Amino acid sequence: MRQRQTINQPSDIELSGKSLKSFIALNEADAVTYGILKSYMDDDPEVQRDKPTELLTVNNFADYIATINTGYLLGRNVTYSTKEEQEDNLAKIEDWYSEQHMGRLDSQLGLDLSTYGRAYEINYADEESKVRTAKLSVFNTFVIYDDSYKHKKQYAISYTPLLDDKGEIIKDSWNVTVWTRDEEIKYIIRKDSLEEVSKTPHFFGRVPVIEYFNNARLRGDFEPVISLIDAYNILQTDRVIDREKLVDAILAISGAQLSPEDQAGIKSNRTVGLPKDSKIEYVIKELNEANADVLRQVLASDIHKFSMTPDMTDKEFIGNSSGVALKYKLLPFENKAQDKEQYFEDGLRRRLELYIAYMTKRSMFTGKLSANDIDISFHRSLPQNDYETSQMITNLTGLVDRATLAGNLSFVHDAIETVERAAEEETALVETSFGTTEESVL
Repeated sequence: MRQRQTINQPSDIELSGKSLKSFIALNEADAVTYGILKSYMDDDPEVQRDKPTELLTVNNFADYIATINTGYLLGRNVTYSTKEEQEDNLAKIEDWYSEQHMGRLDSQLGLDLSTYGRAYEINYADEESKVRTAKLSVFNTFVIYDDSYKHKKQYAISYTPLLDDKGEIIKDSWNVTVWTRDEEIKYIIRKDSLEEVSKTPHFFGRVPVIEYFNNARLRGDFEPVISLIDAYNILQTDRVIDREKLVDAILAISGAQLSPEDQAGIKSNRTVGLPKDSKIEYVIKELNEANADVLRQVLASDIHKFSMTPDMTDKEFIGNSSGVALKYKLLPFENKAQDKEQYFEDGLRRRLELYIAYMTKRSMFTGKLSANDIDISFHRSLPQNDYETSQMITNLTGLVDRATLAGNLSFVHDAIETVERAAEEETALVETSFGTTEESVL
């Protein structure tokens, strides 16, 4: 697979038709890789082999790996918290998040990251002047950074081919949208010329497109094991083909010559008469299914091992292994998830900066809110033993605050609200049972 990198340009050089074309060419080269990765997700891998045999069995490890990794990191919605004096301001952002089901969008971005190694989103103001967020395609989107150590974002680009009156693509011509810190500019590129079509301010004060990274190498989660996935699919296909050939095996007869009537009788009656000392048998290739299955298991194990994605059908996940043993088995998976989380959190914080910048300009906040004042929390999507957790909570009561303890229960989504409601119910129960303090005095 082609090694992917970010696109950089000196900050003192302005965009031109020629430079935009060269950047689009770089992204188009990456798009070839994205197309191959997408083919594995779509059960249509482009497997290179010497035999001109079409794959008969496709085991979609790619979809399994991407789905498991995305669900583990983002199966439960990301949550946000801040200081008490800023909670009202954060609630306004969360209201806009809730209106557009941001958790679902995060999962879509996570799936792109797991598949392609990067993902893009655009933040914009809708007709009601509310900030909205949408996913952009990796196939026709890229971001340009400066070439300094700060890696500062300069532009974001989205492009589509320019079509003529007949709907056919015009060579070396593009419709291009460029987002700067202040404006959204639409261009048409014809060969090396750059024609401006429109220019609109966006009021974010920074480039509103966010580029997410899956890891430092910008690789998807199943990309390192594609050769193993190919080998697994080829092995399974060859086993199916061998079985088909076994059914159509050649019938060899020695010491006799069968007439056409006798040959037809074999097919219809499944019997035939032969002269003495003659012999009939099938010419078949000996199949060693045991060895083939050992190889299949080794390939499957290596796919899970080197993609650092657990096999959930493994007996160790079904049996009575201790919690510590399972944690050791999940250690590579968790380490990778933590790495993915750090990169994803960086993108989420850039999103918060955009929302805060826009809402501050509209004077929607009380006081000043910064993205660095907000804590971003991810919640692993794993089965939880709530009974065991409840015992731990009982043992720690009085040593750890109630909200922290309640937050460890899988069915509690807002620990602070849960503790407050429990306190209210306890107070109401006491008042119902014994009356209020004033009634008791009377």
